[in-house]
Amino acid sequence: MANVQARRKPLVGTRASNPIAALDIGCSKITCLIGRNDGTGPRNFQILGAGRQQSRGFNGGTITDMHGLERSIRLAVEDAEREAGEQISQVVLGITGSKLNCQLVTAEIDIGGREVTPKDIRRVQAQAMAQIPTKGADVLAAWPVAYRVDAQEGVREPAGMYADRLGLLLSVVTAPKAMVRNLVECVGRAHLGVEMLIPSSIASGAGTLIDDEIENGAICIDMGAGVTAVSVYLNGSPAWLGLVPAGGTHVTSDIAQGIGTTFAAAERLKSVYGTANMEGPGLAERIEAPRLGDDGRLQATRMERGQLAEIIAPRIEEIFELVQRTLQASGVRKVLPRRVVLTGGASQLPGVREVAMRTLEAPVRLGRPTNAEFLGETLGTPAFSTASGLLLYTELGFADAVRAGIASKEYGAEARSGAVNKAFHWLKENF
Repeated sequence: MANVQARRKPLVGTRASNPIAALDIGCSKITCLIGRNDGTGPRNFQILGAGRQQSRGFNGGTITDMHGLERSIRLAVEDAEREAGEQISQVVLGITGSKLNCQLVTAEIDIGGREVTPKDIRRVQAQAMAQIPTKGADVLAAWPVAYRVDAQEGVREPAGMYADRLGLLLSVVTAPKAMVRNLVECVGRAHLGVEMLIPSSIASGAGTLIDDEIENGAICIDMGAGVTAVSVYLNGSPAWLGLVPAGGTHVTSDIAQGIGTTFAAAERLKSVYGTANMEGPGLAERIEAPRLGDDGRLQATRMERGQLAEIIAPRIEEIFELVQRTLQASGVRKVLPRRVVLTGGASQLPGVREVAMRTLEAPVRLGRPTNAEFLGETLGTPAFSTASGLLLYTELGFADAVRAGIASKEYGAEARSGAVNKAFHWLKENF
């Protein structure tokens, strides 16, 4: 975890000798990556081993079968260990689900005209943390989005500056205790400890966004099988996350229902012939589209590719409309970046980027892991952006104020005072 004084201080070479294991639990697949930073840069990971298994017992962030999920985790980890030639005991674990909650809170303290010290920064962070209700919830992360030094807004690092008042905008992510406990327990049954829990949507951004996008602001949209995760980076830091409960699996289901075929056949149709672009070439092409006959068996039939696109396009449009609504309802809606990066397995469907550009009214690029050259051709695809980001997250050195929660015992009384809870004028204008 990064020092609370730092905005972003990449930990180059600090863990070069120790392997890091990342575990990404998704709706369609479970991925385990074991890597080691070569010490030349935060994104320079040598991938020692990788394991992938079909996900069982996990749907949209909810465990539906503890034993099935445990077995899938075991198999993925064993594959990675076998390839790496060494055994792991700790993992950096991604966590997702509609019950993750992201809140923006503010705090302000009196400095008295002297120099701002690291202790002052910890104190204002603790006051902000004290405002988060923690009954029944665990705090996963708390990122300082911006500081205010008197009238100067948008300060990244206030230490060493002179001020009368120091303010903070903090982004805090919480998850239900039961959800966290069950996930950690399931991983524990596979004889693994959880070194760190990271929101999967934030990991996708860490794995896909380039440094310039992180520093100057960008939106990362990760289209998974069951959910579409959205993360916003501002001022060099994670600032907000959201989730849309729809993804590639819903497109496959639409195809299966629309033409009357099995889910497996629909998945193949989507992968081989699918497109969300209703104005693209080849829509008049006749394609093989097996359908279920009266005897319950697949029978060979044909259809135009354009008919398949007519099923796919509305669902893709709906997903991005939901993404747009989610962003507009967020606490950062008035300062949303104009850069959009699209990633995740479902983003590879032809025409998806064009739909995203039209719906979001912003330029969109398709993103793959920034360390793709180390991952190789098989793993260096958008489908593995989250797993890649889990490896990179700690090395990128994002400031995290969760540790300041301990200090809230010392400053809790001041944090609960009415004066601290008043919003800044600049926050009213911008958020």
